[in-house]
Amino acid sequence: MLDERLTLAASLYEPCSLGADIGTDHALLPCQLLEQGVCERMILSDLSPKALAHAEAEVERRGLRDRVTLRCASGLAALDAACGCVSITGMGGRTIAEILDRGRDRLQGAALVLCAHTERPEVRACLERIGYRIEREEPCMTNGHAYIVWRAVPGKMRLSAMERLCGRELFDSASPMLAPFLHQQIETVERRLDGLTRARVPDREAIALALAVRETLQRGSEKALHEDP
Repeated sequence: MLDERLTLAASLYEPCSLGADIGTDHALLPCQLLEQGVCERMILSDLSPKALAHAEAEVERRGLRDRVTLRCASGLAALDAACGCVSITGMGGRTIAEILDRGRDRLQGAALVLCAHTERPEVRACLERIGYRIEREEPCMTNGHAYIVWRAVPGKMRLSAMERLCGRELFDSASPMLAPFLHQQIETVERRLDGLTRARVPDREAIALALAVRETLQRGSEKALHEDP
């Protein structure tokens, strides 16, 4: 059974004949996608031989071995054919951005499902840079941790500096998790502001940016609370 984060990722996946899960770990997400018929076949890759062994054991246990190609590879180097959708979850935003930047030529127009718990602005900036646009940006809370799950497709996208920091499509989410997610993000910014203002020599530029981020998040939170049935 998938946790909230992977369940959300599965719901954003593009149905296709061939999908790929990069950094597959225990292969829980791809196994569900295969069992539900979202993908006919999948490439499962991981940089860790130990993780790939766990993935192989899981697909064997669930009778899916003949529909899976397992590869020990770095990032998108695992892709040797055009995929309908590629997922990268369970990593920090910087790592995801590095994978996409290095392997952009291997994407061949695949839809992307991405999940990051840190450095989210780097993911948004990378998508803009490699010629992808965000279709969905959904919040998720799992075991007290906050995540963002994106669905992105090829296309032009222009984000402002604040949209790269806070998101844009995020504030259009109908998820009941949006309000608590934004509340947690506001608390994080307020802790940062407290530290910045207590500094012996306050960084006025950093304080101004943190205030602007807090204001953006607060506006989104008020909208989410107003629209929450």
